[in-house]
Amino acid sequence: MKTPTLSEQVSRRRYEREKKARQEAEKLLDDKSRALWEANQKLTSQADALERTVTKRTAELNKAMQAAQASNQAKSIFLASMSHEIRTPLNGVLGMAEALSETDLSCEQAEMAATIVESGGILLSVLNDILDVSKIEAGQMEIENIPFDLSALFAATKQLYALKAAEKNLIFDIHLSPAAQTWITGDPVRLRQVAGNLISNAIKFTANGQVLVDVDLLQADQGLKLIVRVTDSGTGISKHKLDDLFQPFNQLDPSVNREYGGTGLGLAISRQICNLMNGDIRVESEFGTGSVFTATFSVAPAKTVETALPQTDQHSQEILASQKWRILVAEDNRTNQLVLSKQLKDFDLDLTFVGNGQLAVDSALEGEYDMILMDINMPHMGGVDATINIRHHETCLGRAAIPIIALTANSMTHQITGYLASGMNGHLSKPLKKAILLRTLADTLQPTAQKKAPETKGQRGL
Repeated sequence: MKTPTLSEQVSRRRYEREKKARQEAEKLLDDKSRALWEANQKLTSQADALERTVTKRTAELNKAMQAAQASNQAKSIFLASMSHEIRTPLNGVLGMAEALSETDLSCEQAEMAATIVESGGILLSVLNDILDVSKIEAGQMEIENIPFDLSALFAATKQLYALKAAEKNLIFDIHLSPAAQTWITGDPVRLRQVAGNLISNAIKFTANGQVLVDVDLLQADQGLKLIVRVTDSGTGISKHKLDDLFQPFNQLDPSVNREYGGTGLGLAISRQICNLMNGDIRVESEFGTGSVFTATFSVAPAKTVETALPQTDQHSQEILASQKWRILVAEDNRTNQLVLSKQLKDFDLDLTFVGNGQLAVDSALEGEYDMILMDINMPHMGGVDATINIRHHETCLGRAAIPIIALTANSMTHQITGYLASGMNGHLSKPLKKAILLRTLADTLQPTAQKKAPETKGQRGL
């Protein structure tokens, strides 16, 4: 056998080393590949498990969110229902107390009647706050956009709070910039509510000194920006408590509730209203130095300016006293019937009371009435169905539509919209305030009174 040469031996050894190195590399690569595959499988398994966990948790969160929404909806329905149930007897309490205060009373009795009215008014304001909260949480608070006189609104606001400020010997004034002395388009009711809440709080928490209100109207990118700034020299608020100020049902200190009362809802509701009007409320305050609350609202210029003067109480009384108006009242609650009779006792009216919607339909078809006051919740047939029936019969018989005003303790915006959609001409919210009742009746009857005016003049001439 031929002995390998040195060169061949070297090549052989190099080949063996390379072969061994290649085998070791292949084994290492195989081990790494297997480890990588196992790691990838483990990651895939973990990803699948994580995806299943996320899917499960998402489903649980969705279920919890749906449960929370259902609970919140149930709470809102409950609050609205309780508001209705409390308003109905409160109508009797306030209505009879108001009627009692108009009778001959001794000083002591008059003071007691006034206390009942004042306490009932406080209870009503609490109910209104609760109802506003339920509207906001249910997404049913709507903002109106109607033209109104900004100067007149704040003149009425000043008149309303001037007496409260005078009782505490406070300097109180509302100043409108020249730009704000105009008509704008917005929601006057909600604007008055926010301004009234800020002014009322300022007066409440100011023992001496002043409460000043500045109103300005600025040009904005879209429309106008209304600014209402309320400055007081009251107790002030510690900086670390400012964040809690707008939390619902929150009083900064238990002693505040004991001394001043209140639900702690006013500022929370006011900020929500400002937000709905593309604005906000800011506060600057230090304890012991007073506070400055600034509310902003997005409004628009008024396209049309109303020139007609608002109905005065005297004018309303003149219209109601001008003739023996025939009014059908559909109201099943005996107390509410009595309250209405007492509130209208000064006028020679022909009032016909019926206790349910079906009787209202029958009476409307059989008799001739100038208007109908229609309760909503009645046995046998409710006010909405009764109105729809009356409107249907009027159309079939070719009769003129009788004005129908809803009498209701339901004050949610969508409810009132439904009443108007059924064919009603307006609504009165319980508890009924006499002045608002008389004004609404006069506004409704005024067109009829104007039509009959020439006949009355002619008859007088004969």
